[in-house]
Amino acid sequence: MRKESKAAALWQEHTPEGKITLARQLTDIEFLLLDDRGELRCQTAAFPPAQLSLLRNRRQAFIRHDMAVFAQLTIRELEQDDRVLGWLIADCPAEQLKADGLAVLEELSRHMTFLLWHELEIRETQRQHRDPFLYDVLYNNFSSAEEVIRMGRLWKMNFDKPHHVVVVEFDKPLPGDKNDQLLAELDNEWMRVLSARFVQPILMLLRMQLVVLFEENRTPPRSQSELAQIMADAVAKVKQDFPNIPPFSVGIGRLHYSVTEICRSFQEARQALSLGRFRQPENGITCYENLGVLKLLSHIRIEELDDYVQETLGTLIKYDGDNHTDYMHTLEIYFQENESLPQAAERLFIHANTLRNRLRKIETVMGVNLSHSEIRGRYYVACLALRIVRHSL
Repeated sequence: MRKESKAAALWQEHTPEGKITLARQLTDIEFLLLDDRGELRCQTAAFPPAQLSLLRNRRQAFIRHDMAVFAQLTIRELEQDDRVLGWLIADCPAEQLKADGLAVLEELSRHMTFLLWHELEIRETQRQHRDPFLYDVLYNNFSSAEEVIRMGRLWKMNFDKPHHVVVVEFDKPLPGDKNDQLLAELDNEWMRVLSARFVQPILMLLRMQLVVLFEENRTPPRSQSELAQIMADAVAKVKQDFPNIPPFSVGIGRLHYSVTEICRSFQEARQALSLGRFRQPENGITCYENLGVLKLLSHIRIEELDDYVQETLGTLIKYDGDNHTDYMHTLEIYFQENESLPQAAERLFIHANTLRNRLRKIETVMGVNLSHSEIRGRYYVACLALRIVRHSL
């Protein structure tokens, strides 16, 4: 078969799997297709396991466009309108490709680009119609639970079951286009990671945040602490795959059993996200039910909180200012790490014994004994109040 006929034969197949299988028959070359996240989409049966392992272990190389480590492979980046859709890979160095094999590879690249672009267009169109519905769910813009459940079925969403709500947001402001791009990457990565743990997780980008809904199908249902651990595992996986991604935090709302109360869980998740930063400014995972005193402090006027801070911590703040010390920061980190000397010392980059000495100095300056639970509680609350006051400035 002439090389032109071989390339044209690819039109006989209509799926990525069918096309690479036919390309293998035409060229005796093994092929593999990766999506835009570097995840395996499909492969021919005999694609070498060692090369597949290399591709999986060096997935970030695709994201960085660093192909030098794949010298034994021929890689075609599949791109449309300046957007990378995936990569087509042939198990053969480029210099060893014969003319007919190269012709099939080039034609196959065009076919795969179109198929991936078409799939992306369908997903984005579906999302454009789906997201307004989800917006109405999150803000309870429906007349009845029955209406939400009925409309949800059109999108294969089981809103007759209770749902957890999680909100994710970057910890520092990013340029608008950069924020949107990175949120989209989080969206894709979290869908992949969480699909292994939940039935059809629902993700939505909303006002610089990623909102995630999980159907609860267990009896008894997962607790917030269990969900927090799942989120921690997901965060660890995302950071492993995208080590340069900016810090982001997670807020988790309580589980409510009526679909009309998803809006309540959504607001709780957003509040947990916002207030959780007063405990841990970056990379925090906060459950609404664990906010404790922060929920109370958030309803007190800033002027009153500032008065309490000055009454409780004013002496230490003044001492730091007069002596160019940083004992206030030490005390805050100590409380943020749940009064764990080893963890607080690690965050401060000092030895635990040095931290003990600093805490004794703090007690001397303030004239208190931090071994008393009531005293510790008072100063813990004052440190939280100080963070709220600083945030309001």
